[in-house]
Amino acid sequence: MNISEFFRSQLQSLDGELTLVLPRVHAPKPDDEAIHDLRVTIRRLRVLLKLGRAPYGRFYADAVRAGFTRLHRSTGLLRDEEVLHETLAKLNVRDAAFASWKTSRLARERLLRRRAVQLLHSGALEESREMLAALVRLPVKPKHDDDLSTFARKEVLRAQKKVEGLRDTPATDTAGLHELRIAYKGLRYAVEMMQGALPIDLAALAKPAATFQKRLGELHDLDMAIASIGRARGIPAPTRSRVLAALRRARKVSVDRYISEMRPQAELTRKPAEATLKGAQRGLRRNESSK
Repeated sequence: MNISEFFRSQLQSLDGELTLVLPRVHAPKPDDEAIHDLRVTIRRLRVLLKLGRAPYGRFYADAVRAGFTRLHRSTGLLRDEEVLHETLAKLNVRDAAFASWKTSRLARERLLRRRAVQLLHSGALEESREMLAALVRLPVKPKHDDDLSTFARKEVLRAQKKVEGLRDTPATDTAGLHELRIAYKGLRYAVEMMQGALPIDLAALAKPAATFQKRLGELHDLDMAIASIGRARGIPAPTRSRVLAALRRARKVSVDRYISEMRPQAELTRKPAEATLKGAQRGLRRNESSK
């Protein structure tokens, strides 16, 4: 398969997923996972369009990507609120003031949901989808339309290198861990999207990348909850202290789980990439010597 065939197929498939999820977002009865599923689809589109700079050119790929980025960010506050509610619901804190505050906080979630749906009704998403359809119809320059396997290996190794550069981020660095989580997400999506064009060692990176993304996501959710409770109004000081203590205990458990899984899986992800890179270097040397 060539690069252009791959991108055409994948972009059209993701656009089809938008068609399926939008009725759930607009449904009168709230679907708790609809916004999340919409955001995942848009995020995958953004990752694919970033990779699509190669065949389509940076200007056109980024122009289409910008519209989806605005939509993704517009639903970010709502998704953050949903995740905060889910994170706090897992805490074993029996406190009337805390329960009352959580109930009052639901009004903010409803407001953010209405705003997100209004934006989707405004036509912003349809405009982005029209631009996407136009991009897919554009011809690709023959010199940019190489075999997909070469392109896939290069992009996955690039994503792996970014992960390696952030892997040693300490558990106390919340911003650094969030950046590492995004890097793992980029690696996971690149592998999953191009899995059929990858050698088996690089295709195997999807599972550990997904594991680390999940663990770091749990940590990020707890860090955001700690920050939200720390600045929240209307929570009595004793209640705030109990909730923060419970969140910090949960964070320690999450950190311990992350560290216990990090060492063995780090080796699993590092070795295939190193082997593939060394193999590519040996191939280049052989080509040079045969000239």
